[in-house]
Amino acid sequence: MSAPDRIRVALAQIAPKMGDVEGNFQKIYSFTEAAVKNAADVIVFPELATAGYLSQGIFFDVAEKSNPNLKKLAELAKDINVVLGMVEEDFMGTLYNAAMILGNGGVIKANWLGKKVSSYRKLYLPTYGMFEESRWFAPGSGVPIYDLSSKAGLFKAGVVICEDYWQPLSVRIAATRGAQVVFAIASSPKTLQKPKMTHSLLVARAIENALYVVFVNQAGSQDMVNFWGGSEVIDFEGNSIAGAPLREESLVMADLDLYKERKFREINPMLKEEREEVIKDYEAAFKEMREGGTM
Repeated sequence: MSAPDRIRVALAQIAPKMGDVEGNFQKIYSFTEAAVKNAADVIVFPELATAGYLSQGIFFDVAEKSNPNLKKLAELAKDINVVLGMVEEDFMGTLYNAAMILGNGGVIKANWLGKKVSSYRKLYLPTYGMFEESRWFAPGSGVPIYDLSSKAGLFKAGVVICEDYWQPLSVRIAATRGAQVVFAIASSPKTLQKPKMTHSLLVARAIENALYVVFVNQAGSQDMVNFWGGSEVIDFEGNSIAGAPLREESLVMADLDLYKERKFREINPMLKEEREEVIKDYEAAFKEMREGGTM
């Protein structure tokens, strides 16, 4: 199947309630049905959309394994890809802050190091201030790549979760593996500079990797914590081409021109210019930092 020239993405900026998995899934169904009616190829939900970010002590109770809600959503996702942030529990009882992509009536498997994997697991777990993620979750190990179907063909995509895009390597790995789009999902609480800083980071990730970044954040409040929303799509030149309002639930459509992106990459070969010697020097510098105790 040939690569599509354009895809349509729906940004589902929702306000999930803590621990209310049933209620949150009803909202997810409703937004997904609306996205299908708007001919979207993909709908993207925020980080921990099924559980709420501050569920913490009940994460084991809301973890997704064989939840019938997932099966129902997969059936609904026959004509659309659904990027869904959730708590994942493995067979050993370990929890992950994760994302799955549902489509074609089931869970879409991604490619990673020659294996097929069912989810993306957050790499960087913030544990400072109000954040306690390493208390509840184990970190992921890498960045898989998805081959997703659109109405016009297959395209490659990656996923990163919140703190991951504050580190440049996660998106760079996705781009190096061929991702044309990276879905950056978040549950970002409002602080004075957070919207400005996040936008700046997303612009940098899009430009340095010559790809689209689709950012979807939670909205609303949980336990007196406000989530600022502000979901947006940044193109490969750093332009914001679609955006959602602050704090409010919203469903926003964005059309991504993958043909234009391909042509841009031909004349701006930044990924091709990456050098193995520089990567090795980075690894050496990282080792020096750890051994020298500078961080």
